[in-house]
Amino acid sequence: MKESLLLNVLLEAGIFLALAALIIPLLKRFKVPSVLGYLIAGVIFGPYSMGAFTESIPMLSYITLYETAHVKMLAELGIIMLLFVIGLELTPQRLWQMRHLVFGLGSAQVIASAVIIGGIAFLWGNNLQLSILFGLGLSLSSTAIITQWIHEQKMFTAPAGRASFSILLLQDLAVIPILFLLTIFAAEPGEDMFMFTVKSLAIMAFAATAMYMIGQRILRPVFVFANQHGGHEVLMALSLLTIVVSASVAGFAGLSMALGAFIAGLLLADTEYRHEIKAMIVPFKGMLLGIFFLSFGMGINLNFIAEKPVWLALSVIGLMLTKAALIYPLCRLWKQSKAVSAEAAIMLSQAGEFGLLVIGSALTLGIATEDVGQFMLITVGLTMFVTPVITPLSRKVGTWIEARESQGEHIPIPESQEQGHVAIFGFGRMGQTIAEILSGEGVSIIGFDNDARKVDKLKSCSFPVYFADSSKKAVVKAAGLERALCAVISLDEPHATKKLAENIRKVHPHLPIYARAEDEKEEAILEKIPYVDAVPEHLAVSQGLAEKVLGEAGYSVDEAHKIAIMSELDKSKA
Repeated sequence: MKESLLLNVLLEAGIFLALAALIIPLLKRFKVPSVLGYLIAGVIFGPYSMGAFTESIPMLSYITLYETAHVKMLAELGIIMLLFVIGLELTPQRLWQMRHLVFGLGSAQVIASAVIIGGIAFLWGNNLQLSILFGLGLSLSSTAIITQWIHEQKMFTAPAGRASFSILLLQDLAVIPILFLLTIFAAEPGEDMFMFTVKSLAIMAFAATAMYMIGQRILRPVFVFANQHGGHEVLMALSLLTIVVSASVAGFAGLSMALGAFIAGLLLADTEYRHEIKAMIVPFKGMLLGIFFLSFGMGINLNFIAEKPVWLALSVIGLMLTKAALIYPLCRLWKQSKAVSAEAAIMLSQAGEFGLLVIGSALTLGIATEDVGQFMLITVGLTMFVTPVITPLSRKVGTWIEARESQGEHIPIPESQEQGHVAIFGFGRMGQTIAEILSGEGVSIIGFDNDARKVDKLKSCSFPVYFADSSKKAVVKAAGLERALCAVISLDEPHATKKLAENIRKVHPHLPIYARAEDEKEEAILEKIPYVDAVPEHLAVSQGLAEKVLGEAGYSVDEAHKIAIMSELDKSKA
């Protein structure tokens, strides 16, 4: 019996690994996102498609996937890992930098979409509980697909990328109260709903606070000890242990295990190990989230689509148009341009993985009937299927609106609305590299360059860079330096660098300026200007090469870095 069970588990694991190793890369070759690849594979290899022919073709039973207990468990682990990574990315600095868009625009989008979509669901004959869940679940877009698109197109620094990512961040945060609401709706029929809600909220608040406070005191020392006395595998084991313990504690407290994983991510987000942990966990998250999408694909009945093709098509179009029509005016209200508003509205018009989770949970809890639940699952899935088509369209629409508004001329430099942004003057290879690093940490940037062709090329890559002569005082004013974190000068010409630094210093006496210097002589000239820190351009190259050579000589990465840094410090003192 045990051997038979183990054989079934290994067989299903083998099918999944074959999908991950062979079919998914093939789909990605045709620009199909991996999450949709898993969803498609689940539909094809599921019981309603290939499984329907097992009686006539018995051999198909060996490659057909069925919804089993361990598949459901792995799918839940995928959501747990996803919430952990979301918590890991929500550093206080990133939230503070983007607070205006995250908590303002993001909250407005979720509330407005939930009210409108939930109201439509209620008018369509669903009960109040189900309408609320549909409204909240369908208000959320696909973090997995859109974040991947933004990353591939290098749009994190672009206005449309920042606006869309800010909305996605708030949507991810909204998952926690939505999961809590599911717990409330799952209460026994005879139980006092008010007392159950108050009790659940109290337990949730106490457990979450206790986990966060205890974790802050324990985790950092434990990770420091593990890093000093263990290897890479120890840090990985400790990271997974943190997720398991946090999720288990939340589960024992009657809360969602995903909430526990989210808290674990928040605890580790503000540590120096955040990037290394993320690099280790993301592959696990990707595989387990793949099983989550696979399991939902397995539950989609293609016969249901054949029975109601018109209603499904109208529902998909209606949902996407409704969300787009809400997001566009909200973006405009939050002072986004027409091009940015249109691009974000089209990009975020689909429903996402958390919509699948909410509807699937409503089915499991008996809140939704099989017909209604199946209809909504397929609707969400179809909106995700068309996303690879509408995301490139959103970029084209945004570019077209920009071109039409500018009437063939360069778009005027906008007054920066961000607080704590970084202004980069000179957007060559060095400026672009700095921009990519900063945007990866959630820091807002605005760039300027006097090469019109370069600016046009960068605009098509969604970099927020504008055509301007940095020697003009008007450019310094347009950069919004009174609200800036600092200024970075990455110009090729020493004279232009010095003149720009002096112009900035006249208007903003205490703003930190970091400048690229041609050599030590130029470095000394620039650093005579107050609050200017200059770096010779050969320094990073020589230091990086020295670190690599020291690594070949047997030194660890940390040791090689410290030696190279100390060498440069000794040289500067001499």
